[in-house]
Amino acid sequence: MSVRRPDLARLDFAHFARQFDRCLRQDRVIAFSQWRDIVAAVPPDLQDFFWRVVEVNLSPAGEARLRSLRDWRGFYGEILDARFRRPSADRPQFRTPKQAFDSYSAIFWRFGSAQARFDLAFGRLVLLALRKESSTIANHGKGSYDDLVVVMRRTGRFRELSTFPICTEPGAQYSQRAGSGDKRYKGVKFSKADGVDVNNDRIKDAGRLIEGTYQYFEKKGGFLGDRAFQVKTTQVAERDTDGDGRFTQDDKSRIDTKGAGTSMYIHRGGADTVLEPNTWSAGCQTVPKNRYPTFLKAVGKPSAFYYVLVNAAS
Repeated sequence: MSVRRPDLARLDFAHFARQFDRCLRQDRVIAFSQWRDIVAAVPPDLQDFFWRVVEVNLSPAGEARLRSLRDWRGFYGEILDARFRRPSADRPQFRTPKQAFDSYSAIFWRFGSAQARFDLAFGRLVLLALRKESSTIANHGKGSYDDLVVVMRRTGRFRELSTFPICTEPGAQYSQRAGSGDKRYKGVKFSKADGVDVNNDRIKDAGRLIEGTYQYFEKKGGFLGDRAFQVKTTQVAERDTDGDGRFTQDDKSRIDTKGAGTSMYIHRGGADTVLEPNTWSAGCQTVPKNRYPTFLKAVGKPSAFYYVLVNAAS
């Protein structure tokens, strides 16, 4: 089958993926060099996203056929790598809005629940958050807006996508250790103790949401004087039980299945237009208040939406 090399500026990742899979499923003669040239035209900063779109569009029959082609082992290796590799939370320079939508949709599809996938496919609002690992002690314990949230909705041929900085981890200003003289927290201005003592050492442990799929609803009465969103089922958190400011395997008894309740909202935080922003997060998902009106406009007023939180590549 002859494959015309498209203009990179107009390259449709999803169309390429579907066409590629169709050729494999129908066992057509494939001109490897032409497919290879298209792939080679994708810039390095978009390669990871491109392969994620190809991976989620590859059918079982297409994958079986691809696996049997000796010359295509490199392609198959790229697909497997995309399947098992953590996505990046960096913001690449997509050439078209559709490239961005298809790329983030592929990540949402790979990590989201079946119900979340259904909403994405049928044009309902969904949110994807990509979390960069950061220390709770960083920025004097005020938190970091170094994570990314993507607001997406598909309506027929039209696709809406907006991105915002977000904080998905607590700041150490809300850690009991910051107010107890722990030398590791030097420079952190203690605000109040928030958290749950999960390892029975009489110290409240800071927590964050584990990655996964959450269904959020409008919070009655809002929060901090503005609209906010809350789940209706108990959230699972992971706790920094050793107090080093990180959430790692070294934290014994770190998985907290009940203590967070439904308390980890999505709400506005401090502005990110200052030198050292205060995220106001003790485990909630917070968006800078100077960007929050635009975020709320992008979200609209749905009855509920799915929020998929993914730990990005470190």
